[in-house]
Amino acid sequence: MPEKMDDKALVSIIKANRADSLGVDDGDLSSERAKALDRYHGRPLGNEVEGRSQVVSRDLAEAIDSIMPDIMRVFVSSGNIAEFVPVGPEDEEGAQQESDYTNQVIMQDNNGWMVLHDACKDALLLKNGYVKHAWVKDESVKEEDYEGVSIDDLLKIVTDLQAAGAEVKVKAQEEADGLFNVKLQITNNTGKCIIEAVPAEEVRVSRRCRGSLQDSPFVEHVTRKTRSQLIEMGMPKDFVEKIPADNSGNPDQVSNARDAFSEETEGGQAYADRSMDEIEFSEAYLRVDYDGDGVAELRKIVTCGNQIPPGEEWNEVIPAVPITSFVVKRMPHRHVGESIDDDLADIMEIKTALQRQLLDNVFRTNNNETVINERCNVADFLVSVPGGLKRVEGTDPVQGAMQPLVTAPIINSILPVIGYYDETKESRTGVSKATTGLDPDTLRDSTKGAYLANLNRASQKIEMLTRMLAETGVKELVQQVHGLLLRYQDKARVVKLRG
Repeated sequence: MPEKMDDKALVSIIKANRADSLGVDDGDLSSERAKALDRYHGRPLGNEVEGRSQVVSRDLAEAIDSIMPDIMRVFVSSGNIAEFVPVGPEDEEGAQQESDYTNQVIMQDNNGWMVLHDACKDALLLKNGYVKHAWVKDESVKEEDYEGVSIDDLLKIVTDLQAAGAEVKVKAQEEADGLFNVKLQITNNTGKCIIEAVPAEEVRVSRRCRGSLQDSPFVEHVTRKTRSQLIEMGMPKDFVEKIPADNSGNPDQVSNARDAFSEETEGGQAYADRSMDEIEFSEAYLRVDYDGDGVAELRKIVTCGNQIPPGEEWNEVIPAVPITSFVVKRMPHRHVGESIDDDLADIMEIKTALQRQLLDNVFRTNNNETVINERCNVADFLVSVPGGLKRVEGTDPVQGAMQPLVTAPIINSILPVIGYYDETKESRTGVSKATTGLDPDTLRDSTKGAYLANLNRASQKIEMLTRMLAETGVKELVQQVHGLLLRYQDKARVVKLRG
């Protein structure tokens, strides 16, 4: 009889896959993502010189913030992000209803607009965006008292509750003159489909993955939960209490880079309330021969502090990886795509250098240095005041005692160079004045045909980005949500569709 793998061996496999995965904190991918976030926020590049201009060009933020409205309008303007196509005439009504209900779950039951926004923006900025989808059970227990009911009425009450999917237990009963006083314990087991955008830095993916996460031998979602949250999830209290806490409060480099203010990551102090201790929580989805039959099956393994909780629900076979990856610029045969940051990183650094030189030149032009000799009062020349006086000793002409150092303005030489790199940025991203708003000079300097042709070329690039997001992310997300509803929605539900 095949021998099952023990927990120690299973955790070792997870740790080995994690160490060799894409997205680990000390890897090149995480470093690139952190730098991209710094460029998006316009943070210092690290080559600043004290006393000189330290401006940072915001080309990356301008491009992404210009593309996002076009992408979101395509997906959500109609109210439905996707629809199922019927196979035959007899399937038309069913396909329409399934389309409506799936869109209802994504856009109304969940905050679908915000989920799509976050996943698409992550893909534009960080190469990949991720959305997690799962069926969550919600168990509620309540007790109700019924007084003076007949046996027939009591049977009808219990039958109706059971028909609605509730479990009913009689906790207490009394009989008087053929009528009953009873206390019923009613347990409702309901469930719902939830979707949420997952930060890219929390997802680990096998280096052997060539595209969709469904084909990856290893995917992991790593986050942190408190002891209280773990117990609420159903883990034994004695197991949770033994797990070492990690209250360092130091997130990874990408999480640090996400924060707009340093105060958002400061802290990490230990809390007096032990129930609020944070513990590393992981959901690993890997293909492994756990039961020893020689065939690797897809399993979901939950670990807390690299320990698997007791119970079968933390180690189970699953039909699909519950995470969908969004890619805006796909690299064939690779999971990690390209981002807008890859297109603009060099341009942003070049424009930053040009803008700093321009501002330094303007400052020196408006604040000339002066050469003086021993006849001048040095203290007067160290202070620049409009209409101020400068003292010079002796009766000789003042011109011989001082001479301004004139700085030649370079604005006429720098602006055309900056304009050249703006044009390069437009050709790489498709974001231009023509696509973001009509510039009066655009029509003045071009014919109608040339303008429309240029607008069409720019729009095609953004359309390509949107179509790739639809094919790699939105399409699979809708299919996965549809599969969850078919698999777990076992109770009737009334919703308003199409009015």
